[in-house]
Amino acid sequence: MKNFQSVLMWVFLSATLFSACSKDENEAPELSQSKELIDLSLNINVLGLENNPTSRQQENELPDCVETTPYYIEIVIKQGDRDVVGSADLPFRIDLAPGQMFTKYVPEMAMPAGLYFLDHCAVYDEAGTLMCLAPKAGSPLGAMSDAPMPMSINLRAGSKPFPDVPVLCFDNREVNEYGYVFFDIEPTVIRNFCFFANYCDENGRHFPARYSVDISIEGNTIYSDIISNNGEYETDKYFADPVCVDLPDLSEYDDDEEYIDYTITLLEWEGVYELDEEMVITGSLSRDDIEDHFDGDDNIEYEHIFFNCDEEGDGEIPDELPDVNEAEFSNPTNITNPYYGPPAGYIYEYQGYELEDGELPDEASEVIYIERRAETRVVMGINSIIQRDYVMEDGVILEDTDDWLAQDDDGNLWYMGELSKNYDEDGNFIGTEGSWEAGVDGALPGYWLPADPFVGQVYYQEWYEGEAEDYAEVIAINETVETDLGIFENVLVTKDINPFEEDVYELKYYAPGTGFIKEEKYENGELVEVVFLTGIIVID
Repeated sequence: MKNFQSVLMWVFLSATLFSACSKDENEAPELSQSKELIDLSLNINVLGLENNPTSRQQENELPDCVETTPYYIEIVIKQGDRDVVGSADLPFRIDLAPGQMFTKYVPEMAMPAGLYFLDHCAVYDEAGTLMCLAPKAGSPLGAMSDAPMPMSINLRAGSKPFPDVPVLCFDNREVNEYGYVFFDIEPTVIRNFCFFANYCDENGRHFPARYSVDISIEGNTIYSDIISNNGEYETDKYFADPVCVDLPDLSEYDDDEEYIDYTITLLEWEGVYELDEEMVITGSLSRDDIEDHFDGDDNIEYEHIFFNCDEEGDGEIPDELPDVNEAEFSNPTNITNPYYGPPAGYIYEYQGYELEDGELPDEASEVIYIERRAETRVVMGINSIIQRDYVMEDGVILEDTDDWLAQDDDGNLWYMGELSKNYDEDGNFIGTEGSWEAGVDGALPGYWLPADPFVGQVYYQEWYEGEAEDYAEVIAINETVETDLGIFENVLVTKDINPFEEDVYELKYYAPGTGFIKEEKYENGELVEVVFLTGIIVID
Protein backbone atom coordinates (compact mmCIF):
# COMPACT_ATOMS: atom_id res chain seq x y z
CA MET A 1 0.00 0.00 0.00
CA LYS A 2 1.26 3.44 -0.84
CA ASN A 3 2.17 5.85 1.90
CA PHE A 4 -0.56 8.33 1.01
CA GLN A 5 0.64 11.92 1.23
CA SER A 6 -2.25 14.27 0.80
CA VAL A 7 -2.80 17.90 1.00
CA LEU A 8 -1.33 21.38 1.00
CA MET A 9 -0.61 22.68 4.45
CA TRP A 10 -3.05 25.50 3.95
CA VAL A 11 -5.85 23.09 3.17
CA PHE A 12 -4.92 20.94 6.14
CA LEU A 13 -5.07 23.88 8.48
CA SER A 14 -8.10 25.67 7.11
CA ALA A 15 -10.43 22.99 5.81
CA THR A 16 -11.64 21.38 9.05
CA LEU A 17 -14.69 19.28 9.51
CA PHE A 18 -15.46 20.61 12.94
CA SER A 19 -15.89 24.10 14.28
CA ALA A 20 -14.65 25.15 17.71
CA CYS A 21 -17.26 26.53 20.06
CA SER A 22 -14.75 28.16 22.38
CA LYS A 23 -13.58 30.47 19.65
CA ASP A 24 -17.06 31.52 18.60
CA GLU A 25 -18.23 32.10 22.14
CA ASN A 26 -15.38 34.41 23.13
CA GLU A 27 -14.88 37.76 21.48
CA ALA A 28 -11.22 38.72 21.60
CA PRO A 29 -10.51 42.23 22.86
CA GLU A 30 -8.58 44.61 20.70
CA LEU A 31 -4.82 44.51 20.95
CA SER A 32 -3.55 46.30 24.01
CA GLN A 33 -2.06 49.68 23.41
CA SER A 34 0.50 48.97 26.17
CA LYS A 35 4.11 48.80 25.04
CA GLU A 36 4.80 45.91 27.43
CA LEU A 37 5.26 42.60 25.63
CA ILE A 38 4.77 39.24 27.29
CA ASP A 39 7.01 36.33 26.33
CA LEU A 40 4.93 33.26 25.58
CA SER A 41 6.40 29.76 25.71
CA LEU A 42 4.45 26.57 25.01
CA ASN A 43 4.88 23.32 26.89
CA ILE A 44 3.95 20.32 24.76
CA ASN A 45 2.09 17.62 26.66
CA VAL A 46 1.75 14.32 24.80
CA LEU A 47 -1.44 12.77 26.08
CA GLY A 48 -0.94 9.26 27.50
CA LEU A 49 -2.29 6.87 30.06
CA GLU A 50 0.13 7.91 32.77
CA ASN A 51 -0.81 11.60 32.75
CA ASN A 52 -4.31 11.80 31.35
CA PRO A 53 -7.05 10.13 33.45
CA THR A 54 -9.70 10.90 30.84
CA SER A 55 -7.81 8.88 28.25
CA ARG A 56 -7.43 5.91 30.62
CA GLN A 57 -10.94 4.77 29.75
CA GLN A 58 -10.08 4.85 26.06
CA GLU A 59 -6.75 3.02 26.15
CA ASN A 60 -7.33 1.05 22.99
CA GLU A 61 -8.32 4.15 21.05
CA LEU A 62 -5.18 6.21 21.64
CA PRO A 63 -2.99 6.69 18.56
CA ASP A 64 0.35 4.89 18.53
CA CYS A 65 3.48 7.01 18.95
CA VAL A 66 6.56 6.72 16.77
CA GLU A 67 9.96 6.18 18.40
CA THR A 68 11.69 9.44 17.54
CA THR A 69 12.65 12.65 19.30
CA PRO A 70 10.51 15.80 19.06
CA TYR A 71 12.50 18.68 17.58
CA TYR A 72 10.16 21.53 16.60
CA ILE A 73 6.51 22.55 16.44
CA GLU A 74 4.43 24.45 13.92
CA ILE A 75 1.68 26.70 15.23
CA VAL A 76 -0.94 29.28 14.31
CA ILE A 77 -1.98 31.84 16.92
CA LYS A 78 -4.93 34.12 16.24
CA GLN A 79 -6.69 36.99 17.96
CA GLY A 80 -10.26 37.00 16.75
CA ASP A 81 -10.00 36.45 13.01
CA ARG A 82 -6.57 38.07 12.83
CA ASP A 83 -3.42 35.97 12.38
CA VAL A 84 -0.85 36.94 15.02
CA VAL A 85 1.76 34.19 14.71
CA GLY A 86 1.78 32.05 11.60
CA SER A 87 -1.19 31.51 9.32
CA ALA A 88 -3.13 28.72 7.67
CA ASP A 89 -1.02 29.23 4.55
CA LEU A 90 2.29 29.30 6.44
CA PRO A 91 2.36 27.98 10.03
CA PHE A 92 5.14 29.33 12.23
CA ARG A 93 8.00 27.02 13.25
CA ILE A 94 9.50 27.12 16.76
CA ASP A 95 12.27 24.75 17.89
CA LEU A 96 11.97 22.97 21.21
CA ALA A 97 14.59 23.49 23.87
CA PRO A 98 17.21 20.67 23.68
CA GLY A 99 15.97 17.58 25.48
CA GLN A 100 12.83 19.42 26.62
CA MET A 101 9.20 19.68 25.54
CA PHE A 102 8.90 23.47 25.81
CA THR A 103 9.68 26.00 23.09
CA LYS A 104 12.75 28.20 22.84
CA TYR A 105 12.44 31.95 23.14
CA VAL A 106 11.72 33.67 19.82
CA PRO A 107 10.82 37.36 19.43
CA GLU A 108 7.68 36.52 17.42
CA MET A 109 6.20 35.02 20.60
CA ALA A 110 6.46 38.32 22.52
CA MET A 111 2.96 39.81 22.41
CA PRO A 112 0.88 42.46 24.19
CA ALA A 113 -1.57 41.41 26.89
CA GLY A 114 -4.85 40.07 25.58
CA LEU A 115 -6.90 36.99 24.77
CA TYR A 116 -5.44 34.79 22.03
CA PHE A 117 -6.24 31.41 20.52
CA LEU A 118 -3.82 28.69 19.59
CA ASP A 119 -5.51 27.52 16.41
CA HIS A 120 -3.10 24.77 15.40
CA CYS A 121 -0.16 22.87 16.88
CA ALA A 122 1.80 20.03 15.28
CA VAL A 123 5.01 18.37 16.55
CA TYR A 124 7.80 17.17 14.22
CA ASP A 125 11.10 15.37 14.56
CA GLU A 126 14.33 16.78 13.14
CA ALA A 127 13.68 15.12 9.76
CA GLY A 128 10.31 16.83 9.47
CA THR A 129 8.18 13.76 10.18
CA LEU A 130 4.87 14.59 11.84
CA MET A 131 4.82 13.04 15.32
CA CYS A 132 1.95 14.63 17.22
CA LEU A 133 -1.08 16.74 16.46
CA ALA A 134 -3.42 18.80 18.62
CA PRO A 135 -6.97 17.61 17.82
CA LYS A 136 -9.79 19.99 16.98
CA ALA A 137 -12.74 20.62 19.27
CA GLY A 138 -15.72 18.48 18.32
CA SER A 139 -13.63 15.71 16.75
CA PRO A 140 -13.57 12.15 18.13
CA LEU A 141 -10.01 12.53 19.39
CA GLY A 142 -10.73 16.03 20.61
CA ALA A 143 -12.78 14.45 23.38
CA MET A 144 -9.52 13.06 24.83
CA SER A 145 -8.03 16.52 25.23
CA ASP A 146 -8.74 19.00 28.01
CA ALA A 147 -7.86 21.84 25.62
CA PRO A 148 -8.58 20.97 21.98
CA MET A 149 -7.93 23.49 19.25
CA PRO A 150 -8.59 26.38 19.24
CA MET A 151 -7.15 26.69 22.75
CA SER A 152 -7.53 30.01 24.55
CA ILE A 153 -4.44 31.73 26.00
CA ASN A 154 -5.00 34.80 28.15
CA LEU A 155 -1.84 36.88 28.41
CA ARG A 156 -1.75 39.15 31.45
CA ALA A 157 0.73 41.92 32.14
CA GLY A 158 3.52 40.91 34.52
CA SER A 159 3.05 37.17 33.97
CA LYS A 160 5.32 34.58 32.35
CA PRO A 161 2.85 32.23 30.70
CA PHE A 162 3.90 28.64 30.12
CA PRO A 163 0.67 26.86 29.09
CA ASP A 164 0.44 23.14 28.48
CA VAL A 165 -0.63 22.23 24.95
CA PRO A 166 -2.19 18.73 24.81
CA VAL A 167 -1.28 16.79 21.67
CA LEU A 168 -1.89 13.24 20.53
CA CYS A 169 0.51 11.02 18.66
CA PHE A 170 -0.14 10.91 14.94
CA ASP A 171 -0.34 7.41 13.49
CA ASN A 172 -1.79 7.97 10.01
CA ARG A 173 -5.29 6.95 11.06
CA GLU A 174 -8.20 8.75 9.42
CA VAL A 175 -7.47 12.39 9.95
CA ASN A 176 -11.20 13.01 10.42
CA GLU A 177 -10.66 11.69 13.94
CA TYR A 178 -8.40 14.65 14.66
CA GLY A 179 -10.89 17.06 13.14
CA TYR A 180 -9.25 17.65 9.76
CA VAL A 181 -10.21 16.77 6.20
CA PHE A 182 -7.04 15.02 5.05
CA PHE A 183 -4.78 12.71 7.03
CA ASP A 184 -1.20 13.72 6.20
CA ILE A 185 0.60 17.05 5.93
CA GLU A 186 2.55 17.21 2.68
CA PRO A 187 2.61 19.89 -0.06
CA THR A 188 0.30 18.70 -2.82
CA VAL A 189 -1.58 20.24 -5.71
CA ILE A 190 -5.29 20.53 -4.96
CA ARG A 191 -7.98 20.36 -7.65
CA ASN A 192 -11.59 21.39 -7.21
CA PHE A 193 -13.96 18.67 -8.42
CA CYS A 194 -17.76 18.79 -8.69
CA PHE A 195 -20.54 16.21 -8.86
CA PHE A 196 -24.02 16.79 -10.25
CA ALA A 197 -26.79 14.19 -10.30
CA ASN A 198 -30.15 13.62 -11.95
CA TYR A 199 -32.88 11.17 -11.03
CA CYS A 200 -35.45 9.76 -13.46
CA ASP A 201 -38.75 8.44 -12.16
CA GLU A 202 -40.64 5.46 -13.57
CA ASN A 203 -42.21 7.71 -16.21
CA GLY A 204 -38.81 8.88 -17.42
CA ARG A 205 -39.13 12.39 -16.03
CA HIS A 206 -35.80 13.97 -15.08
CA PHE A 207 -35.31 15.63 -11.70
CA PRO A 208 -32.24 17.27 -10.25
CA ALA A 209 -31.30 14.73 -7.60
CA ARG A 210 -30.89 15.19 -3.88
CA TYR A 211 -27.85 13.10 -3.01
CA SER A 212 -24.92 12.61 -0.66
CA VAL A 213 -21.23 12.26 -1.51
CA ASP A 214 -18.61 10.15 0.29
CA ILE A 215 -14.98 10.10 -0.85
CA SER A 216 -12.07 7.96 0.31
CA ILE A 217 -8.50 7.19 -0.70
CA GLU A 218 -7.21 3.68 -0.06
CA GLY A 219 -9.96 3.15 2.47
CA ASN A 220 -9.34 6.42 4.33
CA THR A 221 -12.36 8.70 4.38
CA ILE A 222 -11.64 12.30 3.39
CA TYR A 223 -15.24 13.47 2.90
CA SER A 224 -18.30 11.92 4.47
CA ASP A 225 -22.02 12.46 3.87
CA ILE A 226 -21.83 15.79 2.05
CA ILE A 227 -25.43 16.49 0.98
CA SER A 228 -26.38 18.54 -2.07
CA ASN A 229 -28.18 21.85 -1.69
CA ASN A 230 -31.60 21.58 -3.33
CA GLY A 231 -34.52 23.93 -3.73
CA GLU A 232 -37.51 25.04 -5.77
CA TYR A 233 -37.91 27.99 -8.10
CA GLU A 234 -40.99 30.16 -7.88
CA THR A 235 -42.08 28.56 -11.13
CA ASP A 236 -42.54 25.10 -9.54
CA LYS A 237 -39.30 23.90 -11.06
CA TYR A 238 -36.56 22.36 -8.98
CA PHE A 239 -32.83 22.84 -8.80
CA ALA A 240 -29.78 21.33 -7.16
CA ASP A 241 -26.37 22.88 -6.70
CA PRO A 242 -23.36 20.72 -7.55
CA VAL A 243 -21.36 19.25 -4.70
CA CYS A 244 -17.79 20.52 -5.06
CA VAL A 245 -14.80 19.26 -3.06
CA ASP A 246 -11.03 19.71 -3.03
CA LEU A 247 -9.20 16.58 -4.21
CA PRO A 248 -5.45 15.99 -3.99
CA ASP A 249 -3.61 15.51 -7.28
CA LEU A 250 -1.07 12.98 -5.98
CA SER A 251 2.08 12.58 -8.03
CA GLU A 252 2.93 9.17 -6.53
CA TYR A 253 0.10 7.67 -8.57
CA ASP A 254 0.30 7.14 -12.33
CA ASP A 255 -1.74 9.58 -14.39
CA ASP A 256 -4.32 6.94 -15.29
CA GLU A 257 -4.25 5.09 -11.96
CA GLU A 258 -7.53 5.36 -10.08
CA TYR A 259 -6.98 6.16 -6.41
CA ILE A 260 -9.94 8.31 -5.34
CA ASP A 261 -13.13 6.35 -4.66
CA TYR A 262 -16.51 8.02 -4.47
CA THR A 263 -19.97 6.89 -3.43
CA ILE A 264 -23.04 8.87 -4.52
CA THR A 265 -26.23 7.96 -2.66
CA LEU A 266 -29.63 9.10 -3.90
CA LEU A 267 -31.75 10.65 -1.14
CA GLU A 268 -35.51 11.18 -0.98
CA TRP A 269 -36.74 14.67 -1.70
CA GLU A 270 -39.99 15.35 0.12
CA GLY A 271 -42.66 16.77 -2.15
CA VAL A 272 -40.60 16.14 -5.28
CA TYR A 273 -39.99 12.40 -5.56
CA GLU A 274 -40.09 9.29 -3.38
CA LEU A 275 -37.83 6.25 -3.44
CA ASP A 276 -38.88 2.62 -3.16
CA GLU A 277 -35.31 1.37 -2.79
CA GLU A 278 -31.84 2.69 -2.05
CA MET A 279 -29.84 3.77 -5.08
CA VAL A 280 -26.06 4.05 -4.87
CA ILE A 281 -23.53 4.73 -7.61
CA THR A 282 -19.81 4.21 -7.00
CA GLY A 283 -16.80 5.09 -9.07
CA SER A 284 -13.11 5.90 -9.00
CA LEU A 285 -11.02 8.78 -10.29
CA SER A 286 -7.46 9.07 -11.54
CA ARG A 287 -5.25 12.13 -11.88
CA ASP A 288 -6.22 12.24 -15.57
CA ASP A 289 -9.90 12.21 -14.62
CA ILE A 290 -9.42 15.13 -12.27
CA GLU A 291 -7.41 17.11 -14.83
CA ASP A 292 -9.93 16.44 -17.61
CA HIS A 293 -12.64 18.17 -15.56
CA PHE A 294 -10.46 21.15 -14.67
CA ASP A 295 -10.18 24.14 -17.00
CA GLY A 296 -9.33 26.96 -14.62
CA ASP A 297 -10.90 28.13 -11.36
CA ASP A 298 -13.96 29.55 -13.08
CA ASN A 299 -14.65 26.59 -15.33
CA ILE A 300 -14.91 23.14 -13.77
CA GLU A 301 -16.90 20.55 -15.67
CA TYR A 302 -19.11 18.42 -13.45
CA GLU A 303 -19.01 14.66 -13.11
CA HIS A 304 -22.63 14.02 -14.14
CA ILE A 305 -24.34 11.13 -12.34
CA PHE A 306 -27.67 9.65 -13.49
CA PHE A 307 -29.93 7.59 -11.23
CA ASN A 308 -32.48 5.35 -12.97
CA CYS A 309 -32.17 7.24 -16.27
CA ASP A 310 -32.46 4.78 -19.15
CA GLU A 311 -30.41 6.23 -21.99
CA GLU A 312 -31.76 3.53 -24.29
CA GLY A 313 -35.43 4.21 -23.64
CA ASP A 314 -37.84 6.86 -24.86
CA GLY A 315 -35.71 9.54 -23.22
CA GLU A 316 -32.71 8.82 -25.44
CA ILE A 317 -30.74 11.95 -26.23
CA PRO A 318 -30.64 12.55 -30.00
CA ASP A 319 -27.37 12.18 -31.87
CA GLU A 320 -27.76 15.69 -33.27
CA LEU A 321 -27.49 17.22 -29.80
CA PRO A 322 -23.91 18.47 -29.43
CA ASP A 323 -22.08 17.16 -26.36
CA VAL A 324 -21.14 20.05 -24.09
CA ASN A 325 -18.76 17.77 -22.17
CA GLU A 326 -16.56 17.51 -25.26
CA ALA A 327 -16.32 21.29 -25.68
CA GLU A 328 -13.62 23.52 -24.19
CA PHE A 329 -14.59 26.93 -22.80
CA SER A 330 -11.40 28.94 -22.19
CA ASN A 331 -13.01 32.35 -22.73
CA PRO A 332 -16.76 31.69 -23.14
CA THR A 333 -17.91 35.33 -22.95
CA ASN A 334 -15.68 36.42 -25.84
CA ILE A 335 -18.20 36.00 -28.65
CA THR A 336 -16.48 35.93 -32.05
CA ASN A 337 -18.95 33.81 -34.03
CA PRO A 338 -19.52 36.01 -37.12
CA TYR A 339 -23.24 35.25 -37.25
CA TYR A 340 -23.93 36.59 -33.76
CA GLY A 341 -25.15 40.08 -32.90
CA PRO A 342 -25.55 42.51 -31.29
CA PRO A 343 -22.06 43.15 -29.93
CA ALA A 344 -21.62 44.81 -26.56
CA GLY A 345 -22.59 48.47 -26.63
CA TYR A 346 -25.38 48.13 -29.21
CA ILE A 347 -29.12 47.48 -29.24
CA TYR A 348 -30.80 45.90 -32.25
CA GLU A 349 -34.35 46.98 -33.04
CA TYR A 350 -36.69 44.68 -34.95
CA GLN A 351 -40.23 45.09 -36.23
CA GLY A 352 -42.59 42.16 -36.59
CA TYR A 353 -45.48 41.93 -39.05
CA GLU A 354 -48.43 39.53 -39.18
CA LEU A 355 -49.36 38.99 -42.80
CA GLU A 356 -52.94 39.67 -43.88
CA ASP A 357 -54.07 37.57 -46.84
CA GLY A 358 -50.44 36.98 -47.67
CA GLU A 359 -49.68 40.72 -47.75
CA LEU A 360 -47.33 42.66 -45.53
CA PRO A 361 -49.30 45.30 -43.57
CA ASP A 362 -48.21 48.94 -43.41
CA GLU A 363 -47.64 48.92 -39.66
CA ALA A 364 -45.76 46.48 -37.48
CA SER A 365 -47.69 44.48 -34.89
CA GLU A 366 -44.75 44.33 -32.47
CA VAL A 367 -41.36 45.84 -31.81
CA ILE A 368 -38.47 43.73 -30.49
CA TYR A 369 -35.27 44.93 -28.89
CA ILE A 370 -32.17 42.80 -28.36
CA GLU A 371 -29.16 43.85 -26.33
CA ARG A 372 -26.24 42.26 -24.57
CA ARG A 373 -26.17 42.88 -20.82
CA ALA A 374 -22.98 43.76 -18.98
CA GLU A 375 -23.65 41.00 -16.43
CA THR A 376 -22.89 37.31 -16.94
CA ARG A 377 -24.33 34.12 -15.49
CA VAL A 378 -22.63 30.81 -14.68
CA VAL A 379 -24.54 27.84 -16.07
CA MET A 380 -23.21 24.29 -15.63
CA GLY A 381 -19.97 25.87 -14.47
CA ILE A 382 -19.63 27.89 -17.70
CA ASN A 383 -19.63 31.67 -17.57
CA SER A 384 -22.26 32.84 -20.07
CA ILE A 385 -23.26 36.20 -21.49
CA ILE A 386 -26.79 37.42 -20.95
CA GLN A 387 -28.67 38.55 -24.04
CA ARG A 388 -31.87 40.40 -23.28
CA ASP A 389 -34.68 40.53 -25.81
CA TYR A 390 -38.08 42.02 -25.09
CA VAL A 391 -41.23 42.22 -27.18
CA MET A 392 -43.54 45.24 -27.08
CA GLU A 393 -47.05 45.78 -28.43
CA ASP A 394 -48.68 49.20 -28.19
CA GLY A 395 -45.90 50.32 -25.86
CA VAL A 396 -46.41 47.44 -23.39
CA ILE A 397 -43.79 44.75 -22.80
CA LEU A 398 -45.39 41.34 -23.33
CA GLU A 399 -42.27 39.22 -23.05
CA ASP A 400 -38.91 39.99 -21.44
CA THR A 401 -36.30 37.27 -21.84
CA ASP A 402 -32.71 36.75 -20.78
CA ASP A 403 -30.94 34.21 -22.99
CA TRP A 404 -27.70 32.69 -21.66
CA LEU A 405 -25.05 32.09 -24.31
CA ALA A 406 -21.44 30.87 -24.20
CA GLN A 407 -18.89 30.29 -26.96
CA ASP A 408 -16.54 27.31 -26.95
CA ASP A 409 -12.96 27.35 -28.20
CA ASP A 410 -14.03 26.14 -31.65
CA GLY A 411 -16.38 29.10 -32.13
CA ASN A 412 -19.68 27.30 -31.52
CA LEU A 413 -22.16 29.48 -29.67
CA TRP A 414 -24.07 27.46 -27.05
CA TYR A 415 -27.59 28.06 -25.83
CA MET A 416 -27.38 27.51 -22.06
CA GLY A 417 -30.96 28.39 -21.16
CA GLU A 418 -33.26 31.35 -20.63
CA LEU A 419 -35.44 33.15 -18.12
CA SER A 420 -38.58 34.34 -19.85
CA LYS A 421 -41.04 36.66 -18.08
CA ASN A 422 -44.48 36.97 -19.65
CA TYR A 423 -47.03 39.78 -19.23
CA ASP A 424 -50.60 40.42 -20.34
CA GLU A 425 -51.69 43.31 -22.55
CA ASP A 426 -51.97 45.55 -19.50
CA GLY A 427 -48.42 44.79 -18.39
CA ASN A 428 -49.39 42.45 -15.54
CA PHE A 429 -46.94 39.65 -14.85
CA ILE A 430 -48.29 36.23 -15.86
CA GLY A 431 -45.43 33.78 -15.33
CA THR A 432 -42.18 32.36 -16.66
CA GLU A 433 -43.41 29.74 -19.10
CA GLY A 434 -40.65 28.74 -21.50
CA SER A 435 -37.84 29.23 -19.00
CA TRP A 436 -35.22 26.52 -18.63
CA GLU A 437 -31.60 26.11 -17.55
CA ALA A 438 -29.02 23.62 -18.75
CA GLY A 439 -28.09 21.19 -16.00
CA VAL A 440 -31.40 21.66 -14.16
CA ASP A 441 -34.15 19.02 -14.29
CA GLY A 442 -32.25 17.09 -16.96
CA ALA A 443 -32.05 19.97 -19.46
CA LEU A 444 -29.01 20.08 -21.74
CA PRO A 445 -27.60 22.90 -23.90
CA GLY A 446 -27.36 22.95 -27.68
CA TYR A 447 -26.05 25.26 -30.37
CA TRP A 448 -27.39 28.77 -30.72
CA LEU A 449 -25.13 29.04 -33.76
CA PRO A 450 -22.56 26.54 -35.04
CA ALA A 451 -19.02 27.72 -35.77
CA ASP A 452 -18.74 26.36 -39.31
CA PRO A 453 -22.24 25.76 -40.65
CA PHE A 454 -22.73 23.70 -43.80
CA VAL A 455 -25.79 22.97 -45.88
CA GLY A 456 -27.62 19.94 -44.53
CA GLN A 457 -26.23 20.30 -41.01
CA VAL A 458 -28.82 19.47 -38.34
CA TYR A 459 -28.26 20.40 -34.70
CA TYR A 460 -30.35 20.66 -31.58
CA GLN A 461 -30.57 24.05 -29.95
CA GLU A 462 -31.77 22.71 -26.60
CA TRP A 463 -32.89 19.49 -24.97
CA TYR A 464 -35.35 19.63 -22.12
CA GLU A 465 -37.24 16.42 -22.70
CA GLY A 466 -40.94 16.95 -23.26
CA GLU A 467 -40.59 20.70 -22.75
CA ALA A 468 -38.09 22.13 -25.22
CA GLU A 469 -36.57 20.09 -28.02
CA ASP A 470 -36.01 22.68 -30.76
CA TYR A 471 -33.61 21.85 -33.57
CA ALA A 472 -32.42 23.54 -36.74
CA GLU A 473 -31.20 22.62 -40.20
CA VAL A 474 -28.81 24.73 -42.27
CA ILE A 475 -30.43 25.23 -45.67
CA ALA A 476 -28.16 27.94 -47.14
CA ILE A 477 -24.89 29.73 -46.37
CA ASN A 478 -24.57 32.14 -49.30
CA GLU A 479 -27.94 33.86 -49.59
CA THR A 480 -28.27 37.54 -50.49
CA VAL A 481 -30.91 39.39 -48.47
CA GLU A 482 -32.09 42.97 -48.94
CA THR A 483 -33.73 44.95 -46.14
CA ASP A 484 -34.25 48.62 -45.39
CA LEU A 485 -30.79 48.59 -43.79
CA GLY A 486 -29.07 47.43 -46.97
CA ILE A 487 -28.00 44.37 -48.88
CA PHE A 488 -26.44 41.50 -46.94
CA GLU A 489 -24.42 38.80 -48.68
CA ASN A 490 -23.27 35.29 -47.71
CA VAL A 491 -26.22 35.05 -45.35
CA LEU A 492 -26.70 31.89 -43.27
CA VAL A 493 -30.27 30.53 -43.40
CA THR A 494 -31.57 27.99 -40.89
CA LYS A 495 -34.89 26.18 -40.69
CA ASP A 496 -35.89 26.08 -37.02
CA ILE A 497 -38.42 23.49 -35.88
CA ASN A 498 -40.28 23.06 -32.62
CA PRO A 499 -41.47 19.41 -32.70
CA PHE A 500 -44.40 20.28 -30.42
CA GLU A 501 -45.86 22.69 -33.01
CA GLU A 502 -47.07 20.59 -35.92
CA ASP A 503 -46.62 21.99 -39.44
CA VAL A 504 -44.86 25.11 -38.10
CA TYR A 505 -41.29 26.19 -38.81
CA GLU A 506 -39.24 29.38 -38.99
CA LEU A 507 -36.55 30.50 -41.40
CA LYS A 508 -33.90 32.62 -39.73
CA TYR A 509 -31.33 34.72 -41.57
CA TYR A 510 -27.91 35.61 -40.14
CA ALA A 511 -25.52 38.02 -41.88
CA PRO A 512 -21.76 37.75 -41.20
CA GLY A 513 -20.58 40.68 -39.12
CA THR A 514 -24.11 41.70 -38.16
CA GLY A 515 -26.01 38.68 -36.87
CA PHE A 516 -29.74 37.97 -36.94
CA ILE A 517 -31.39 40.15 -39.62
CA LYS A 518 -34.65 38.47 -40.57
CA GLU A 519 -37.15 35.77 -39.60
CA GLU A 520 -40.04 34.19 -41.49
CA LYS A 521 -42.64 32.00 -39.78
CA TYR A 522 -44.63 29.42 -41.76
CA GLU A 523 -47.75 27.51 -40.79
CA ASN A 524 -48.98 24.70 -43.06
CA GLY A 525 -46.57 25.94 -45.70
CA GLU A 526 -47.95 29.52 -45.66
CA LEU A 527 -45.93 32.56 -44.62
CA VAL A 528 -47.73 34.15 -41.65
CA GLU A 529 -45.19 36.39 -39.87
CA VAL A 530 -42.04 38.32 -40.79
CA VAL A 531 -39.52 40.04 -38.53
CA PHE A 532 -36.91 42.50 -39.88
CA LEU A 533 -33.88 44.17 -38.32
CA THR A 534 -34.81 47.85 -38.67
CA GLY A 535 -32.31 49.72 -36.52
CA ILE A 536 -28.96 49.51 -34.76
CA ILE A 537 -28.69 51.76 -31.71
CA VAL A 538 -25.37 52.74 -30.19
CA ILE A 539 -25.48 52.84 -26.39
CA ASP A 540 -23.77 55.88 -24.91
